[in-house]
Amino acid sequence: MSHIKLRHLVQAMPHGASLKKRQGRQLKPVKPSYKNELWYKARLLAVVTHLRLAARDELLPELKRLEPLYAKAEDGLARDAQVPRRSLDTTFQRMAQRFSGIEQTARRLAALAVQRNIDTVDDRLKASIKASLRVDISPVLTQSGPILDAMRAATQANVDLITSIPEQYFEKLGDAVGKNMEAGLRFEDLAKEVERIGGVTESRAKLIARDQTGKMNSAFNEARQTSLGIDRYTWQTSGDERVREEHAENDGKIFSWNDPPATGHPGDDVNCRCVPVPYFDLDEMERELGL
Repeated sequence: MSHIKLRHLVQAMPHGASLKKRQGRQLKPVKPSYKNELWYKARLLAVVTHLRLAARDELLPELKRLEPLYAKAEDGLARDAQVPRRSLDTTFQRMAQRFSGIEQTARRLAALAVQRNIDTVDDRLKASIKASLRVDISPVLTQSGPILDAMRAATQANVDLITSIPEQYFEKLGDAVGKNMEAGLRFEDLAKEVERIGGVTESRAKLIARDQTGKMNSAFNEARQTSLGIDRYTWQTSGDERVREEHAENDGKIFSWNDPPATGHPGDDVNCRCVPVPYFDLDEMERELGL
């Protein structure tokens, strides 16, 4: 028996209320919020900005000072880079110390991102069902059970990703500086490499914001829809040339939340922009209610 909680809500509707959709009206998809993505991206880029400032304040002056020890001499012979590399260990430690509180920052930021996205999913799902079924699902939109589990999982996943931003940045920076010093490159070349790694880190932060906004939208949709008794959805792509071929094949097809297609659910793949549109069999619901 499907639509259990929705059925209870429908049964509480005023006598004579109708479930029938307006002609041609379908449920609106609950899409990821671009506003939430921009909000998240801005905060992740702020972390990257502080990382790049730390490199400019601490690392670049030290690389300039040590240049005579690692840059190739005029005769083309490379110097011994081991001494300046050991000297840079202290510099990297100072830089990392600036981000010793990243765990707390990550937990606070992840919790805010999760709350913003669950609120968006709830508001849009509520509006979609209200418009089509004239049913207010507000009474059952609690943050417990499956939705709480989904929120906790999303929070931890984003904490891990946020804390990985400085970790990966310093790792890439250390490897690049070490290799280029051994090659005897001059300071100007090392400074360009430092900037390049900063740019790569910015790109990764943008990807995290975009991908995680989509993943939270998908996970919270699944938890909300199944808790309402909506066990199926219609796959909807973004309808442009960037859609994966296998996702385009899913477009318009109906899938079960407990039996995902080979591609996974919409939003599971990295940077997937597909969405699950809640699927109702109104004839079935009316038969169950005797309407």
